[in-house]
Amino acid sequence: MDSKIINGRALAQKREIELLEKLSGLNIKPKVVSILIGDDPPSLLYTQMKQKKAAELGIDFQYIHLPKTENFANVSMMILKLNNDLSVNGIMVQLPLPKEFLKGKKADELLSQIDSKKDVDGLTGKSQFLPAAVKAVMNIIEEENINLKGKFVAVLGTSKLVGLPLAEEFKKRGALVSSINRETPNIPQITQRADIIVSATGVANVLTGDMVKEGIIVIDVGTLVIEDELSENPKEVRGDVEFATVLPKASRITPVPGGVGPLTVISLMENVVEAASL
Repeated sequence: MDSKIINGRALAQKREIELLEKLSGLNIKPKVVSILIGDDPPSLLYTQMKQKKAAELGIDFQYIHLPKTENFANVSMMILKLNNDLSVNGIMVQLPLPKEFLKGKKADELLSQIDSKKDVDGLTGKSQFLPAAVKAVMNIIEEENINLKGKFVAVLGTSKLVGLPLAEEFKKRGALVSSINRETPNIPQITQRADIIVSATGVANVLTGDMVKEGIIVIDVGTLVIEDELSENPKEVRGDVEFATVLPKASRITPVPGGVGPLTVISLMENVVEAASL
């Protein structure tokens, strides 16, 4: 692997060893319940990754898959029951939630009902845990010894789960941050000045080589499942970044798959184990 390509799988394996040591010291088997509503391909992929890793670690992972036509009140009641279930340490609701399910309601109306001590995905403002994707990005920053103080960081995407908390974490560590969404004017002019770019939009090729400067550090949080029956790979996983054009300019860059994804999964499992320790 090119030395400028950050190996997320290797970093995740390192953290997994440390996590297994913590697990061996627990008197209980942690249990997490993951609720997936609908059939969003990236959500299905991520849930499968979480389920597989939990099984490998010896964490009890209960997967509840509901149709997008499921009644909002039923899911709300399900969460309240899980809050009161002492055997459950973590509760997750996979985002995004389908419009057919929400029917005009906001996702926060559901997520806010999760007990803050069980909100292992950091979905609510009162959660005791950092969102797994944010934790994964910060782990990469630390492992790569990237000094953030005074650096200009562009964060593409302003979701409450990833983009906004990421921007806050960068600010806490002394970086100058620009949060970018689709309504931001002159996006290329901003990204061309950035020292570090983190993209978390879920839009393929939103960041291209002509939008970055030489020596850029790029962390791609985006995950898309591209389906093409005529292709050799009928289901291909891609990120936000047009890797082939950005790679030549980058000093460091995460691939998709194999970059942020594995670290996000292990970061989530770390939160589950921490919740079981409370």
